[in-house]
Amino acid sequence: MTFCLADATSMRLLASRLDEAAEEITRLQGASVAVGLPITAAPELAHYEGPLRNLVEWCHTSAAEIRRRAAVAAQADLIGWSPAGDNLAYDALMTAAAGGLDDQLAAFDTLGEDGDVAAFFAALTPVQALGVALARAAQVGARAGVPFELRFAANRQLVRQAHAEAVRVGDQAAAARYTRLLNPDRQLLLFDPRGLGKIAEVKGDLATAKHVAVFVPGTGNHLANYLAGSEGTLQTLHGAAAGLSVSTATILWMGSPLPQSLGAATLDLQADRGAPELRDFVDDLRLAPEVRTTLIGHSYGSVVTGHAVRAGLHPDNLVAVASPGWGVTSVDELNAPGTKLFAMRHQGDIIKLAPTADETLGVLVPLPDTVAGHGDDPVYMAGVERLSSGSEAHPVFGIDMDAHSDYFGGSEAGRLAGLNLARVIVGDDYETYEEARAAL
Repeated sequence: MTFCLADATSMRLLASRLDEAAEEITRLQGASVAVGLPITAAPELAHYEGPLRNLVEWCHTSAAEIRRRAAVAAQADLIGWSPAGDNLAYDALMTAAAGGLDDQLAAFDTLGEDGDVAAFFAALTPVQALGVALARAAQVGARAGVPFELRFAANRQLVRQAHAEAVRVGDQAAAARYTRLLNPDRQLLLFDPRGLGKIAEVKGDLATAKHVAVFVPGTGNHLANYLAGSEGTLQTLHGAAAGLSVSTATILWMGSPLPQSLGAATLDLQADRGAPELRDFVDDLRLAPEVRTTLIGHSYGSVVTGHAVRAGLHPDNLVAVASPGWGVTSVDELNAPGTKLFAMRHQGDIIKLAPTADETLGVLVPLPDTVAGHGDDPVYMAGVERLSSGSEAHPVFGIDMDAHSDYFGGSEAGRLAGLNLARVIVGDDYETYEEARAAL
């Protein structure tokens, strides 16, 4: 159902006219002697002073209300109405703009951060729930307890807003990027274009999945290069896992800024900052206890995952891929006895030569462990099972400069590495490094 409602521009114009009328009435009432006596100064007009003041207040109040509704209508304009398409989102926002969801929006606004948002949305009709989610997209997109489909819809609306802003300022690259993120198949659990940007995308049906993997990429990744890099990793990893079990969902998480240089990657600072964000993100998914969860970090992403586990996140599996360290020197420091630990590294990966920051910077400037250094290498850590990376069949005694990013497809070793990771995700019979070596 659609409404015969003025567009956002017309509504804002009406609001401006009301404010202008209020200002003119106020001016006439309080006119100086140079202009003339106030219009209510004459005794026969004095009794109009009160009603005129009420009229001024009504004009300002109505203008504010119309602007509020215009802001919602503007969100509908970003979607547009199609005579042949699915107009559920557009109609839901226009219902809100017309006042049809005033009670529901007011109730949502009074929930606060600790309110039972799951129960709130469960009590609404589908149209009401969608309208609230879209009208309050910034508050709904990353909120725990909101049904996943509504979070997807809210984040899609946030992408539309970012796209409109990119078009407005003439940023063609960003506009093209956001156009791709608006593909109907996208399922975003988090989106924020500010700064380096934040994004979390899921492949598969998260609501019914029995196996859920969360992948954190490494140094140099950010929103602007997501579609040219990490998104491909997500697709490859999910494709391999879903090929083994259709009851799989795979999430790529960039919910906190990652280091953008090798120098910054030697420090713990961004892992410390990202750890509680990752912990809360996974906890806020509110997955059923029987869901098998796997947390995978590549390169510096593994540092983030290690810090998140130390901060209280306890997945069923923790996998370090091409890792400089989890930020610990023993598995006991992770304080996650129920988590099975894995590590994977190609034989020629240059990461094996990377010293910890406390071995380099600490020679000149003593640095506490909480600032620099990523602990011991998980590949050699007692209590960690080393996975085959597919590179064992072709030993590399030197350094393969492409190996560090080759774990998720690409070469034959990369394909085998991705498949082995998928086996861990679904609980299949994975291959260890020792088994691969013994088979040579």
